[in-house]
This record gives sequence, structure tokens and C-alpha cells, in this order.
Amino acid sequence: MRTLHCIAAAALLLLSVFARPARADSAGTPAATADSSGTKISFSSLDASHPRQAYGTLYLPEGASGPCPAVVIIHGTAGIDARGALYRQPLLNAGMAVFEVNFKTGIYTSPMDRPPLDTFLPLAFAALKQLRGLSAIAPNRIGIMGFSLGGAITLRTALESSRKMWMGDEKGFAAHAGFYPVARAFIPKIESGGELTGAPIIVFYGTEDVYGDGSAVPELKRLLADKFKFNLITYEYPGAAHGFNLNAPPLTYSDPAAKNGRGYMAYDAAATSDSLPKLIEFLRKNLAAK
Repeated sequence: MRTLHCIAAAALLLLSVFARPARADSAGTPAATADSSGTKISFSSLDASHPRQAYGTLYLPEGASGPCPAVVIIHGTAGIDARGALYRQPLLNAGMAVFEVNFKTGIYTSPMDRPPLDTFLPLAFAALKQLRGLSAIAPNRIGIMGFSLGGAITLRTALESSRKMWMGDEKGFAAHAGFYPVARAFIPKIESGGELTGAPIIVFYGTEDVYGDGSAVPELKRLLADKFKFNLITYEYPGAAHGFNLNAPPLTYSDPAAKNGRGYMAYDAAATSDSLPKLIEFLRKNLAAK
């Protein structure tokens, strides 16, 4: 019976997206295509003055008995890579849908022409609105997670001012999970009077991160506790670098956001393995039906 429910939910999803125009119009109507690896959904930024186009691939868990929770995954500056795939299947196995978005294609090509973070906020909230319009997704049980740039976007969507600007009276994301999210860029937002939506936040970071998270994340945790009595959940990995969960050779590259303009990423298998069950448990708990 659970399998039949899953098939029905998937069929309703495909009917809803294929019934719409093949291209996104000025109102942001999504286009969708499907293949064996997921359903591709195109959508427009909520910023009418800069209606950038983006898309994501939606994966639904097998055996869902009804509308399921979902997680928006946002890549780092390099674009979609193995990190999304690493967490995708465990999320699906835990009964959560995954919407992995592409905010790079057609928007920037490298760290040198990457636009300001504010550019991506109306795209992130547009992804939230798209998921809420699908019958297979529980509309108030949608979380967001991201790596590096995606982690920074994740933190910014936790600001009440960001939610209100792009969602109006609608609720924002139900949970936020950031991997090495360049927290020093978020701290001034709080220091200048920014408030949180109140949704839970978890951050994973390494002490040797060249973007400064080794010191910035503990500073942010103290700041949120002092100002709001908010418990920022953090997991620190001693010796781990930026991009610790990307299984690839160490990489040095130019990035004006990094210390001295030099980015560095290196894989840490132990940190990666430790983060996986912690992330799943955090999202399972906070996206559960209430």
C-alpha cells in the first residue's frame, strides 16, 4: 500500500509540472522534464528587477505514504558536485525529498565573477515556493542546506528580514544546515540588528578553514546565544579544511572571499563520515510532522 501511495504522489507531481508551459514565463511558471535520475524543474528568481533563471532536480523517496518533507540543497561556488550526491541518498532513505538546485549556470562562472550573496536569496526562496506548489511535498516541512556559498545562502535565509522581503506573510524554511558557511559574512548582519526566524540551524566546520570558520563559527554561536538565547548547533572538526566533505584531491584556487585571496579545499574522510548521520538526524527531527 505504501508503494502505491508513492506512485500516486509521483504521478501527481509529474502531472502538475508537465501541465505547465515548457518555458518559464515572467511570473516564474516552472518548466519540468523527467528522467530516471529525477525531475528537472526550472523556475525564476523572485526578484522581478533581476528575473534570473535557475533549475533544480527533484528526487522523491520511495515508499512515501503521503506528502513528504523536502530539503533544498545548494552547491558551493564550483557548482553541483559530488557533495550533493553524498547526502542525497541518505536523505531519501530517511523519507525526505531532495531538490538540488543549480544557481551557477547562466549566473556566474567562477569566484571572480560570483555576484553578491543577496543575488541568491530570491532564488533560494523561489525554490521554496516551487516545492510548496507540489502535491508530493509537505509545504511546511521544507529545509535548506548548502556547502560554502550554499551554506552562506542557508544562513542568510534564516534572517527574518530575508524571509519577509521574499516571502511576505508566508513561512520560511523549517530548518537550516550549513557546511563551512563563511560565518564571518553573517556576523555583521546580526550585530547590526538582524533577527532570526527562529527555525533551527546546524553548522559543520573545520578549524583550518581558510575562510575563517574556525574562529567565526564559535563567535557566531556566542553572539546568537547572547542576543537571542538561540542555540546554534555546531560541530567542529579539528584540522579539517574548507570543503572537507568533497572527495577530491586538495585544491588551491583564487577567491577574493578567502584569506589573502587564496582558497584551499581538502577532503577529510573522518569529518565527512561523522557529519552524515548528524545531518540526517537534525533534519529528520526538525522536518517531522507536528
